[in-house]
Amino acid sequence: MRKTAAIIAAAALAITANALTVEEARANLDAARAAYTNALHEAGITNTPRRTARARARKAAQTATARNSVLTRRQQSFFENRRICTRRDAETLPGFVISYWERNGKPDTIGPAVVTNAVQQFVGIEQHNPLQELAERFRAAATNAQARVERVTAALDEKRAEYEQKRDAAALPSTKLIYQAFIDAIVRIKERLGADE
Repeated sequence: MRKTAAIIAAAALAITANALTVEEARANLDAARAAYTNALHEAGITNTPRRTARARARKAAQTATARNSVLTRRQQSFFENRRICTRRDAETLPGFVISYWERNGKPDTIGPAVVTNAVQQFVGIEQHNPLQELAERFRAAATNAQARVERVTAALDEKRAEYEQKRDAAALPSTKLIYQAFIDAIVRIKERLGADE
């Protein structure tokens, strides 16, 4: 260690004694760092290069993540440190729901790690979305249309029965043909309505 301190002191004296250029100062600093690392190796201290390698790897990973990520550092930090519900238990205490919360894979220390909520029943009005309301309107319109078709069909059946009686009671063949034309028209109308017998 004394040797290292002597090398660093000599480098400092050399820097202050002479007016060095930036390149010479950088070269002297690199030489001093190399001497310091060698002195650590001679003394048996080997964790510094590993720490330096780890720091370089961490910095490279952060740079790669920052380059490839769409999120800012603050957003990444939020997502890494967010509170997540890992499970809910409704069997341990009947009538209660126990939820377990974690942050960074460990039980949450900022908020409560376990939350117990009592199950409550609420009575309210059923809520419909617009598509359900539209479907109900169409169903009602279809039901109304079907009822109207049934009413018209019943009225046509009555007229058909009336025209058949008048046709059968008519004395002239031309009158019979007129009533038969009315009956044929009623049959065609019922076919269009889809209510033909």
